[in-house]
Amino acid sequence: MKKILEFKKFVVHLSLSGFFCFRRRRFKLPELFRLRIMLCFVICMATAISRFVNPPKAEGAFHEQLAVDTRAISLANNVTADPPGIMSIHYNPAGLSLLGNGNYISLGAVLPIINKRSKFSKDPNYEGFHDLNGNLIKDPLWGTQDGPDRLSGNSWSGTHGSNTSGRMYIPVLDAELDFLMAPILGLSHRAPDSKWTFAYSAYVPFGVGQNNGDAGDPQRWGGQYSFWQHLTYIGPGVSYQATKDLAIGASFGIGQSSTGAGLDLRAPNAIVNLTKTLGDATQGMENMLFDLTIPMPLFGGGLGPYDKIANFSFNVADDFAPSFNLGVLWSPFDWLSVGISYQSPIKSHMKGKYQFSYSDQWQNMVEWCGSSALMEIVSMALDLPHQRVSEQTGTVTMDLELPQTVNWGIKIKPIRRLSLLADLHWADWSCFKENHLIFDQKIQLLQLAKYMGYNGGDSTMTLERNWKDTWNWGVGAEYQALDWLALRVGYENRVSSVPDEYYDVLYPLPSLDFYGAGVGIKGSGLGIKMMRDIDIDLSVGYLVNKSYKICNNTSSNFNSTVLGSGINNPYAGLNFEQETYAYLGSFKATMPLEVVTTVVSRGIDLLNPFSSKKSASAKNSLKTSEDFLADLPSSTTPVNNLRFDGQSYYIENSD
Repeated sequence: MKKILEFKKFVVHLSLSGFFCFRRRRFKLPELFRLRIMLCFVICMATAISRFVNPPKAEGAFHEQLAVDTRAISLANNVTADPPGIMSIHYNPAGLSLLGNGNYISLGAVLPIINKRSKFSKDPNYEGFHDLNGNLIKDPLWGTQDGPDRLSGNSWSGTHGSNTSGRMYIPVLDAELDFLMAPILGLSHRAPDSKWTFAYSAYVPFGVGQNNGDAGDPQRWGGQYSFWQHLTYIGPGVSYQATKDLAIGASFGIGQSSTGAGLDLRAPNAIVNLTKTLGDATQGMENMLFDLTIPMPLFGGGLGPYDKIANFSFNVADDFAPSFNLGVLWSPFDWLSVGISYQSPIKSHMKGKYQFSYSDQWQNMVEWCGSSALMEIVSMALDLPHQRVSEQTGTVTMDLELPQTVNWGIKIKPIRRLSLLADLHWADWSCFKENHLIFDQKIQLLQLAKYMGYNGGDSTMTLERNWKDTWNWGVGAEYQALDWLALRVGYENRVSSVPDEYYDVLYPLPSLDFYGAGVGIKGSGLGIKMMRDIDIDLSVGYLVNKSYKICNNTSSNFNSTVLGSGINNPYAGLNFEQETYAYLGSFKATMPLEVVTTVVSRGIDLLNPFSSKKSASAKNSLKTSEDFLADLPSSTTPVNNLRFDGQSYYIENSD
């Protein structure tokens, strides 16, 4: 009932604000009062979004559109109603109609840095495992007993971990690099007086990657490294100016989806501990009878609950993963724009390589399963591995789907130089139910895992996900401080899609608060001849989650103590706390294409000793270089074709 009353109150305030804003000429309201009403209108919208749309936070998801465009970063992705130039291809293809006549090119890059600090400590309610003599087996990740711990309240100090860098995959080189970078590349064309605008772009709409610490980092059990990305390398787009205030657009993308990870494996559960207990109990009991039937020690000595089983790594990719985007941009007044866009799901069938490198303890146990004729018969009957191998390698396939998304946005200009923006984003992450890694042979680890409750099969590793749809909202502002200088800020509430019960550390970003800031600089206002036709965008982004916890053994992919809860559950009985910080730096230059082609052409002429255009003497060459910048083609400033000419709905006499 309280929510209903709050919603009714919001509708009343919104209606009155809108009525007065649209009818202000009739009522002759003072300028300051009209401005206050407009701002109240925007505040009411933001309040409604945060109050009625924002769901409870879930943690640990992969994140979309973090490193696509410089201007979008500075506005924290609130650009659906005010798309960022050529990169409208991704955010809202209808925004291509805002570009100027002629040919334009955008070049730039985004440089992300992820800083993550984690802590693991013993759950005070977790009993742990005991050895043959009843002694508690200590998990190395508990740390030492040197005082109370603020997270768990017990006397174990815990262990700490942190990432060392990012991780990304380079498609052409088929290599993985220990840093993150996303390119910005775009081209556009519109003939004079045409309603059609054509463009092309290459960008990274999805991407995340990390490298964890050294061999002693506790995070290695969940992921020594991991990456997941989609690179759109062919991205044509088109927009059509249907009416003076309505534009529609579409874009098509062909890209590469890739993912990979490397992690150490262990299995802290009662059955694994039993193999170690029985192995210790039968040490020294070897004799001829046992050697011919059931050799001692049992299980080749067994495997401890915190011992390393193997190291597992894989890398898969799909070089042809198509997608498309649709968009509408409606601007009924020069102070109001409304945008909506749809981004299709990206379905990929990925293929690549894998490797399991087994520990000595594991190899001893497998060798024991085939150490006598009787044991070999039993192992074959039960489909158990019985041949010792140090590693298994081969081909693996996996189907993955990145979600469809819908974006809504509004842009309001209460005064001529100020733009206020608000966006709402929905992503269909509920499509992500499970990961299925399908191997080209039976995997020894999976053959034994079925006796601990795993039912995915001997050659398929199934990781349960069950992610949830997300609703993210944000607000932004752009102020034209000078004719050549724009100031931008933005905030986005990035709610993640993974519930606590399915959290893991492969994809490391939890829910984040995203703060963006930046500037837009028109080169014509700098007084530098070389920069006169170049527009520069600079931005920084800051994403933060100061405390995220997984406690009480809640995640089946992380720290559950229930036998058979997940194929990879390395932190059973541990509490987890994490701080996450991410930093984005980006730059972009937009200019007429003729500027680039002229610079390249002149550069070739200057470097080519056989060029007829090159001067015979160094002195003359220097003279011609003085005229080089003056000869560059000049272009007109891009115009906004969605605005009414000769009309103004702004507050009078106000910038």
